[in-house]
Amino acid sequence: MKRVVSVYHGWRKKRDFINLVLHKEARLLKDVGYPPEIVEQRLRTPFWKFV
Repeated sequence: MKRVVSVYHGWRKKRDFINLVLHKEARLLKDVGYPPEIVEQRLRTPFWKFV
């Protein structure tokens, strides 16, 4: 059961990150610590490995 909850939380974190990226300008993302390279890397990460 803990594994299912963990996967669910990973999926939600990835979903929230995607929404953040879609609705913010690149310069604002960079200001909060998400340069384009990190954004691309995190978007390629499967949700079950998303931290």
